[in-house]
Amino acid sequence: MGATGTGQIVELTEQLRGGAKERQIDGATKGLAHNLGGDAATTVVTVMEVRE
Repeated sequence: MGATGTGQIVELTEQLRGGAKERQIDGATKGLAHNLGGDAATTVVTVMEVRE
């Protein structure tokens, strides 16, 4: 995973923890990141959810 994919996961984590400050989506409980790598032969989809 490159810098873009890592940045997406960091953003999802901050959103789901409620720490995204001015970017925060109120009530976020689920997040999805989609990333294509290299020549688009590598595709990664990450789904995250807050469990209580």
